[in-house]
Amino acid sequence: MSDEEGLEPILAHIRRLLQDETEAKLSLDRKLIETTVKACEQRLGELTELKRTSKQYMEGLTVAQAEYDRELKAKREAETEITRLRILLSGQTAQLAALSSENRRQEQRKKSVHDVHDSLRGLENDLARLIVERDIMLAEIQELSNVKKFLTSRSPSSNTSSASFVRSLSQGMENLKGQYQRDLVPLKQERQAFVRETSELKTTRDALLEETAVLNVRNDEIVSLNQQYMRRLESYPVAHMKEVDYARRSHDKNSRSQHSQATNHTLPSIPSANVSYLGTEEDTRNKGNQRNDIDTATPKKFKWPGSRGKELPQITVINELARSRPQLDHNFTQVSILRFTRCEHCGDKTFGSQLRCSLCNLSIHVRCAANVNTACNQSLATMKDDHSSSAQSMFGRDLTEQATTDCSGADHFVPHIVEKCIEAVETLALDYEGLYRKNGGAGQSRLITQLFERGDYSAFDLRDSERFPDICSVTSVLKNYFRSLPVPLLTFDLCDDFISAAQIPDPRLKYQTLQQLVNKLPRAHYQTLKKLMLHLHHVHEHNDQNRMNARNLGVVFGPTLMRSRYPGSEFSDMAGKALSIEWLVENAPSIFTD
Repeated sequence: MSDEEGLEPILAHIRRLLQDETEAKLSLDRKLIETTVKACEQRLGELTELKRTSKQYMEGLTVAQAEYDRELKAKREAETEITRLRILLSGQTAQLAALSSENRRQEQRKKSVHDVHDSLRGLENDLARLIVERDIMLAEIQELSNVKKFLTSRSPSSNTSSASFVRSLSQGMENLKGQYQRDLVPLKQERQAFVRETSELKTTRDALLEETAVLNVRNDEIVSLNQQYMRRLESYPVAHMKEVDYARRSHDKNSRSQHSQATNHTLPSIPSANVSYLGTEEDTRNKGNQRNDIDTATPKKFKWPGSRGKELPQITVINELARSRPQLDHNFTQVSILRFTRCEHCGDKTFGSQLRCSLCNLSIHVRCAANVNTACNQSLATMKDDHSSSAQSMFGRDLTEQATTDCSGADHFVPHIVEKCIEAVETLALDYEGLYRKNGGAGQSRLITQLFERGDYSAFDLRDSERFPDICSVTSVLKNYFRSLPVPLLTFDLCDDFISAAQIPDPRLKYQTLQQLVNKLPRAHYQTLKKLMLHLHHVHEHNDQNRMNARNLGVVFGPTLMRSRYPGSEFSDMAGKALSIEWLVENAPSIFTD
């Protein structure tokens, strides 16, 4: 009998006893109680086993639920990835279809262009043949007219001679016709071929000009680094310069004793205010002998670079800045004056090549350069200003700070260096071929830089072509100033936006985007950009003379006015920078209307 069948009678018996007995105490049979206890213990064991089994099932169900959730999540992620890949695949399919259609269109265009070239070549041949036939027919008509006049003027008895004359004329015309057909048709074809070749050469020349502009930009960067290093050398202490100068003089003395007959001898130089002049090698050797009679308190050192072809060798005289008191030397540059003037040292007349001090305007013969003992009245002030400006140079200073210093109380925020350089170019050199593409001389560029860093802008005028004959030095200083800005003219924050906006194909959207970016520039940057772009637009308008259109200007000024925060992207962004500046140059009058 099962446990349930044995337990039911016991429970029924206990219920009857509870119903029949009214007393609080109830007497039960011992066997009945033992049976009941045994049945309860069995039920308790079954219940415990059931709980244990249930717990195991719950734990297994929890693990299964976690695995199910994980699988469900993975399934959903896979479905999402599949959806994304399907979208990407559809996009790639559309792009491939567009590319294939574009390739087909390009092939069709190439085929059409080839057919057009063939047709054009055939038309050119036909045109050349027709031109020859026209010329021949005109000649025949003229000859027939002459024959007709001849026949009408002759008597009837001269028919035989007239017939022979006509035959001779016909034979001559046939010969002329054959000669024209043999000679003129190839000449016409060659002319057309030369025209096509000339057009291709012009295209190649434009490409080479763009490449040259890119190389000039790299050269400008190298020149800028060179000038920075020179300024660092100039700021060295005087004690260090004494040591260098003593070593240089010792080397110079030994070199002269060992190589007295050498004509190309170069001495080591120290950074100082250089005195440059030009002369022949014979004059220079004579000057070396004459210097023994000159006061040794102001010795000068010569630098003899090798001559270039027919040009005169350039000799650099280096001042001794390590003396107990500063030596006030001149800064001579070679000028060519096509009128008679007087040498301020010897009093004789001068014509053509002469030397002029860029600081005090002293004019002398080339042969008198080694004998000048008069001090320059501007050198000491220049030296003091150089020492004072080394602490705060405008090259490398923030544009807003420089504009605030230069334009305090003014409505416009444009540094004086930008205004004066642009003014000089506008006045003198809008028709100069290769403007802003060619680099100026290092000596004059350095002089202009020092004049600007002195801060006395009224003391010089860059429009003075006699004092500043090289306009490329002015443009080089302007480009070097923009290149040395710690924050470029088109700021770091907007550089990538300008590059992206320049590549927008829709002209209207491109105009609106670039206009908004220009308006986001700081005040000083905006007004300086306005001044520069309007000036470059004027340069672009004279590109038939100066060969500097908007594209060439963009190639030159792109890396100068725009820099990325990440130097590694400079080369890859060069095309975008050039396009941005090109667009600004072309549209400057409509952008800057205020």
